[in-house]
Amino acid sequence: MWQLIVILATIIASAQLWRMGGDGQKAMRTFVLPIVIAVAKLIITFPGWLVLLYAPALMAAIALFSYGLKSPIHWLWVFIFGGKGADGSYLPVEICTRATCGFFWSLAAIPFAIVTGNWGYQILYTLFLTVANGLIGPLVADVEISERAVGASVACSLFV
Repeated sequence: MWQLIVILATIIASAQLWRMGGDGQKAMRTFVLPIVIAVAKLIITFPGWLVLLYAPALMAAIALFSYGLKSPIHWLWVFIFGGKGADGSYLPVEICTRATCGFFWSLAAIPFAIVTGNWGYQILYTLFLTVANGLIGPLVADVEISERAVGASVACSLFV
């Protein structure tokens, strides 16, 4: 039961931290959120120290895979869709860009799967974050809600 409390508290905190990152406090999203999730998983799996590798893995994934209009992933999808949506106006490009980011961000949870042996949950989490991230940003008009939802979705890695 206490593990569920840790998970829910971390999901709520992650929603806030992701939103703070969107408000210009980039370190909250890029550094603090991955550390909070990794420490929460360590508390749950103690002494599974390997779970701490999640933090640098997610930091790297967030740095390498972003969904901004100038990101390489966005431009790749603009190219694939024949030049449509360079300005962020073509929904299929936005969905694919964010889904790609979600996929790569989810891979940061592999240390969790190594420690817990929950490879099935890792696969489910990868599918979940790919779809959730792909749909939340483009389909939820309120930035406050969409960013909190993405942050909470990222923290669902704790279920792995």
